[in-house]
Amino acid sequence: MKQVSIILFFILLVSQFSFGQNENTTTDTTVEKSYSFVPLPLVYFTPETNWGFGVGAFLTFRFKGQGQEVPPSQLTLGFAYTLEKQILSYLPYQIFLNDGKLKLYGELGYYKYVYRYYGNGSETLEEDEELYSTDFPRVRINALYRIHPRIFAGLRYFGDDYKIKEIAQDGILDSQDIVGNEGGLVSALGVVTNYDSRDDVFYPIKGSLVELSWLFNSKTFGSDFEYQKITLDASQYFNIKEKHILAFNLYSEFTRGDAPFFQLALLGGPKRLRGYLEGRFRDDHFISFQSEYRFPIYKRFKGVVFGGLGSVGDDEDLYKNNLFSYGLGLRFGISKKEKVNLRLDYGFGKNTSGFYLTFGEAF
Repeated sequence: MKQVSIILFFILLVSQFSFGQNENTTTDTTVEKSYSFVPLPLVYFTPETNWGFGVGAFLTFRFKGQGQEVPPSQLTLGFAYTLEKQILSYLPYQIFLNDGKLKLYGELGYYKYVYRYYGNGSETLEEDEELYSTDFPRVRINALYRIHPRIFAGLRYFGDDYKIKEIAQDGILDSQDIVGNEGGLVSALGVVTNYDSRDDVFYPIKGSLVELSWLFNSKTFGSDFEYQKITLDASQYFNIKEKHILAFNLYSEFTRGDAPFFQLALLGGPKRLRGYLEGRFRDDHFISFQSEYRFPIYKRFKGVVFGGLGSVGDDEDLYKNNLFSYGLGLRFGISKKEKVNLRLDYGFGKNTSGFYLTFGEAF
């Protein structure tokens, strides 16, 4: 079955406001408080969810006493309920403290959802598609400290408690010995470091962001599985002329040990090789390269042309089945003060395509 995602009503801005108050000090860069808040009601339809109804809210802010040289903190709250009685609730966050020296980011959430599964590997068949339902709380915590003007290092915690409620009778998960087919707790602790020279955290025009992490899933941390995961995510941005940007991203993920099928490296989704259903292909390892050309259209509207190449596999066939992706996108600036965009993309892959609607850039 082809991935289908029809956005019937993608944005209604109910209210938008920004306000700030300057302290009476000797510097004009210190801001007492600064907020930008945008609520977004949403109505959508997908084959997995039937009709879905929800609300989202995007908040950017600076704490009292933080100047403009400190990047703004952000919270994104989302909630949706579908006619299939599915629940999606999530709170991604990025918070800067101690004059920007301490950076906290991650996600808190709870999901009750239906996923598609085709088996593991780079050559799974479309006709082998099956559905499985699960619910799980999610915890993502990153705490990094600045050790150099552009380098942060610290700890990462990753937790998902998968409860698989229903699988297809006589399907792959039911008939084969797939690690994680009964669910389980993923609990990992590791180290993470990143180099950040971007001129803006939301919509960079120039600079780079490189993040490297090494996670250990272990029974010591309460996990039901034993495996390690190394991830590299590197992006570079070039300002080729006024408000015209070239952006590039290299992403790689390598897994060692007995990882459950729902924590293998996934190809597809709203960030990596748009056009493929997230998890259409999955395996121990994944590597992709993407590029975007970003350009102004009119006032708050911007356009994007993107393309990418990637593959999943094990140690022997990582590059055996390379897949391409390309598409077009539209951006709408939802905050006057910060460069925060609502993102609508339509991506194409090999015999597949899909819509994506979310906050922020793919990379």
